[in-house]
Amino acid sequence: MTELRPVKLEDLPDPRLLVRSTNDESLGGRFRVHNDEFLVEEISLFEPSGEGEHLYVRIQKNGVSHRDMVGRLVRAFDVPESAIGYAGMKDRRAITQQTFSIHTDKNDIPKFDEEKISVLWADRHQHKIRRGQLQGNRFSIRIREVDPLAAPRAWKILQHLEQHGLPNAYMSQRFGYRLNNHRLGAAWLSGRWLDLLDEWLGPDGSPAPPSESQARADYAAGRFQQAIAASGREWWAERRALEALAEGASPARACSEVPSVIRQLWLDSVQATIFNHTLAARLQAGNMSQLLEGDIPWDHGRGRWFRQDDQERSAPMLAEDLAAFRISATGPLHGRRMPAPGSEVQEIEQEAARSAGMDVKLLDSDGGSRRGSRRPLRVPVSNSGMDSGTDERGGYVRLIFELPRGAYATGVLSEVMGSNAVEERGWLRS
Repeated sequence: MTELRPVKLEDLPDPRLLVRSTNDESLGGRFRVHNDEFLVEEISLFEPSGEGEHLYVRIQKNGVSHRDMVGRLVRAFDVPESAIGYAGMKDRRAITQQTFSIHTDKNDIPKFDEEKISVLWADRHQHKIRRGQLQGNRFSIRIREVDPLAAPRAWKILQHLEQHGLPNAYMSQRFGYRLNNHRLGAAWLSGRWLDLLDEWLGPDGSPAPPSESQARADYAAGRFQQAIAASGREWWAERRALEALAEGASPARACSEVPSVIRQLWLDSVQATIFNHTLAARLQAGNMSQLLEGDIPWDHGRGRWFRQDDQERSAPMLAEDLAAFRISATGPLHGRRMPAPGSEVQEIEQEAARSAGMDVKLLDSDGGSRRGSRRPLRVPVSNSGMDSGTDERGGYVRLIFELPRGAYATGVLSEVMGSNAVEERGWLRS
């Protein structure tokens, strides 16, 4: 079995997928230069029935975060946050459309800041919208600082993705603003409490924005109250650990103050890191789109995994479904109940965990709520389109495509632009 390497947390490998599925030259450029050039439309799983206890509202927002939008709905309808339902969280730096549900008997639609939030329609339904209850998302994204004449290269890559599938990697959003959630998760699982605090709060771990320099220096010097005073609003979780340290708590006691939602993000990132390393190994071996002996396939129509010896499918049916993109091979999301693949695939996944520096035994036994599952190695890219040209803002290439739920638009952009070009935070570019 795999064991966590006794190395500094910052020496654990990059958790992102740095391998592209095509050898075609990428375009470079920048995206999300303007909010109105990153458009996201949620594709609903079902339509409201017209009656029921929950008010469904279709909202278009511009430059508004998910947390801010939920807070506005809570205040507007005077309900607890638990009364708000949504299928997924949408980007802040974008114009997005999605449906929210509110458990309320009110029918009056509140007025929002019309420049930022518009209610497109409202209706009623019997049930709350749950996370994941969507077909997918439709995207329209303009890439700037790129030669419009390079559009044929982008189109060729899009066509490759439609034919072979998009590598279903977890993108940098999963690993936190410092790209280090997996390191914090690894420290948590192995009980390296001081290492965790140094990585999370100190100046010498993973790169951090300059605005945090003073708070991190104060932590390193043991000036915990000063670190609290120097911290920004975003450090709400970090302050809980700093307050415990200021009261004389041990590193282990201070780490126990980490909110469960933050710990879960760290453990999710450990899962995602191992998955990405597995996906990279399969891409480099050229078998991402194949079914190896012992692979556990994913049924894209049903949205779940199954065994190859399932009596409903013969070997010829599996081959036909694989070619038609109805099924795909899966990679590991380690946890207590993750279904284990056959020996050949298991060795690939164990070697991926070793290369990621992760101890899957700790994740499987001590991962808490991480039950474990499987994730498809590839997902379909559909209804793609493209145009290019020059406008008052300069040259551009615009991509249009649809992705199923759980897939990242930045995955498509990484294939088209290159993995370094999609990293928007300067201190994380490598």
